[in-house]
Amino acid sequence: MAPTIPPHESAMLNNDPLIGIWWDHGGRLAVFAETIDPGRAVCGICDSDFAHDACWHEAAKQLSLSSTREYFDVPRGRVMWHVKDSRSVILHGNGTSRDRLESIASKFQLSNWRAETDLHYMVGEDAETLWNFL
Repeated sequence: MAPTIPPHESAMLNNDPLIGIWWDHGGRLAVFAETIDPGRAVCGICDSDFAHDACWHEAAKQLSLSSTREYFDVPRGRVMWHVKDSRSVILHGNGTSRDRLESIASKFQLSNWRAETDLHYMVGEDAETLWNFL
């Protein structure tokens, strides 16, 4: 009997798109990814249960940062998948360049994707201005 391959590893082998969260610091990515399950879609969108605050300790280690640093001070985002058009969306803030979006897309094995700026993921002065306004 052939060994069973966990779903995430199977998706990696098949180059299937993944969903999840990420941080980008100094050209290094910390990625927490999982396979897409269309049966778990909410309003036609597959999202991961990964949360930035819960994964920060491990991400900080991967990025060689102190876990006492705030997780929201490092450029971060989320990758979701839309069932209707079989398209991924990379949500990101002001700290993510087009080149870095390409790297994120590669890590999540995305071929059909778009990027959207989301105020939730802003960093630096833009984040300060936003939170002071609210």
